[in-house]
Amino acid sequence: MNLKFKISNLKSNAGFTLVEMMITVSIVVIIMLVVMFNYRTFSDNLALSSAGQEIAIELRQAQIYGLSVKEGAVGGNIFSYGYGIYVEKSDPLNYILFVDKNNDNKYDTSSVCPGGTECVEKVPIRNGVKISDICWAPFGGGFVCPSAANVQSMDVLFLRPNPDVGIRFLVNVPPVTLLGTYQTGRIVLTSPLGKTMTVSIQNTGQISVQ
Repeated sequence: MNLKFKISNLKSNAGFTLVEMMITVSIVVIIMLVVMFNYRTFSDNLALSSAGQEIAIELRQAQIYGLSVKEGAVGGNIFSYGYGIYVEKSDPLNYILFVDKNNDNKYDTSSVCPGGTECVEKVPIRNGVKISDICWAPFGGGFVCPSAANVQSMDVLFLRPNPDVGIRFLVNVPPVTLLGTYQTGRIVLTSPLGKTMTVSIQNTGQISVQ
């Protein structure tokens, strides 16, 4: 009787069966996949949010430079230049902080950047986020978004003492023309996973990230 009990006890304490092992492995794999998916989604959301906030900060920096007494160049003793942000569809991974030294209310794309006449800084957009569109809203009208294919770039300019923002768009149709000032400009950002976020600037100076 005692021997039978010991044999039965040994059998009951035997290791996992093959079926039990497969079920356990499957559960572990599912948990790992869920964690990896959630981490990838979290990283994607974080990258997109960071890119939007960084552009908003650069816009605010240009606003501070343009509406204060920021010197146009070290030792130049000129404090009347406007400052702004320039974005273009052909360079979706960067944007430019510029100083409008020739007072034509836009960034001169012929400038070498960085180090050119009007380029202050060429800022890269990190973590695979890119500019996917540039949209606008005219005074009294709704947003044109997605924009027309021939719209190439946007200039956002801050110039003291005018508190309003100069928002202009470049249309690349012969001859190249600069559209008039608009009420709102919008930069559309797209993450590696295809999610979008917009950075909007009103001509009154409000900056929002959505």
